[in-house]
Amino acid sequence: MIRPASATNHHDCRMPQRCRAYAPRMNPAHAFSHLTAAELYRFPLPAGGRSLQLHVSAPSPARAPGGRGIVGHQSRLSPLDVVSLHGLRVVSPAVAWCQATETLSVDDAVAIGDWVVTGSPFQNVLPLATLDELAEASGVRSGGWGHRVRDAAIPLIREGPLSRPESFLRLLLVRAGLPEPQLNVMCFTDEGQQIAVPDLAWMEYKTVAQYEGDHHRGQAQFRSDIRRDERFVDHDWTVVKATADDLFGRPEELVERFARRLRANGWRGAIDLRQVGRFTR
Repeated sequence: MIRPASATNHHDCRMPQRCRAYAPRMNPAHAFSHLTAAELYRFPLPAGGRSLQLHVSAPSPARAPGGRGIVGHQSRLSPLDVVSLHGLRVVSPAVAWCQATETLSVDDAVAIGDWVVTGSPFQNVLPLATLDELAEASGVRSGGWGHRVRDAAIPLIREGPLSRPESFLRLLLVRAGLPEPQLNVMCFTDEGQQIAVPDLAWMEYKTVAQYEGDHHRGQAQFRSDIRRDERFVDHDWTVVKATADDLFGRPEELVERFARRLRANGWRGAIDLRQVGRFTR
């Protein structure tokens, strides 16, 4: 289920209203697209990634729309590329992802791709598209704007991350040479009893990772997190925690911390800090 955008995660809560105000004047063959579609779908855009104008696409070869407050596009759109969302004509989630990549980094394209194929239970959003649908939509637009970003991002998209930082944390660790983790899956005791669902898990090494966003500072969440982590410790699992300061400010230190904990539990691989980059908030 997709619900109207909220003011969280850098989204403009007025976007659906602004689109509805323009819709009666919109050509019936046109559709909201690009960053406007991304806002309507509640994609986890980077800070500063919003557009104050409405992006509207006309199917090629029709002329791109114009007008005050409108960014017009001429786009390769088939009838199946346009859906109804909140009563508005909007490009499909797969097409919106392709269009968003025109102005995004590979990392952000992956994070949004993760979100599209996973959904967001916290926002009552079901998965919006499959990885195959993203690849198909990208293939149709091969050679167009953003195709290099999409080509690099598609192999890195995974089902499972529940936030943009979780996507970045996985990218950081895997690029540095750490083994690929499982994402938001249930962990079990040696006797088969459920423990909890961590953000990232390396089952073979009984190690889990938790990204502690600011919402974890609330009293109820803080106490729940302690109970969860103690359950892991009670069953001889290692818990590694990361915050925004670690991920965005000290990524090399964070990689080394994970490597030490995994090695203590039997991992014998090597890391390469030269592959560590910086993420934008």
